[in-house]
Amino acid sequence: MLEQPLVLLLVVGSFLAVSTVIAKAAPVAGWHPLALLQWAILGGAVGLYLITRLATGRRESGSLVPIVPVGKQLFFYLVVSGLLFIAPNMIAVVSAPKVGAGFVSLSFAFPLVLTYAFAVVLRLERLHWLRGAGVLFGLAGGVLLAVSGADLAVEASGWSMIALAIPVFLASGNIYRTLFWPVGARPVDLALGMMATGFVALSVFNVLAGVSVTPETWSAAAAGLLAAQIAIFAVQYGLYFRLQHTAGPVYLSQIGSVAAVIGLGLGYLVFGEVPNVAKFAAVASVGAGIVLVTLGRRVA
Repeated sequence: MLEQPLVLLLVVGSFLAVSTVIAKAAPVAGWHPLALLQWAILGGAVGLYLITRLATGRRESGSLVPIVPVGKQLFFYLVVSGLLFIAPNMIAVVSAPKVGAGFVSLSFAFPLVLTYAFAVVLRLERLHWLRGAGVLFGLAGGVLLAVSGADLAVEASGWSMIALAIPVFLASGNIYRTLFWPVGARPVDLALGMMATGFVALSVFNVLAGVSVTPETWSAAAAGLLAAQIAIFAVQYGLYFRLQHTAGPVYLSQIGSVAAVIGLGLGYLVFGEVPNVAKFAAVASVGAGIVLVTLGRRVA
């Protein structure tokens, strides 16, 4: 069942939205968002590794050994993948408390059109007029989303512009992982390597930035948020690479659309974030772009 692209898409996109909501709740529980992200990535990687061993019934001892040799090519791939993975996550968790979980979730809707545009430029796909129109609708949605942050406070308005860099990183990562996927590598091995690299990079950043890596006090809320985020990451990123491997980068990028819809709903239900007119218009424009890009794929 989980091998079906649509099921993978819905699961990964839903988890992406929930993780954004958790990021906004982090300061309330005493966590710095980047500290929570750091330990959640590490815990998620460990959890994914244990799940993989249980699922495959391995009996060998020692740490995980990828199928492909650990050479310069794989090392460079994991470093770049890790950086393209951790950068948008860092932006998302820091900006969510400033601009709202709904805004950040909606920004995840744009990688579809950007990924397709990159794929056309790199000649991974042919330009089709229907999909090209979808890209334009998606870009219009980006403009409307930026406008939707105009009524925020000055600091929050700045963070809303920073949050719009999220889809650029995600689309770049989608294309890079497809173009340079190491021959013979399993999705789970690459997911673990990417998460490990992201954890190291974020740990170094937190040390240099003086971010406290522990909550203000260890409470049930603080521990609960960490446990929830670890569980989400362990499943989300294991399925993330599987989805990319089976369906390709453009289809994968639709997880942001799922996250946008669910994230806006959760933002309203959990935090009382009421979308304004510009945000609703952004949803409609992005939705139209997604439909056109998807239909264009069928007739191309």
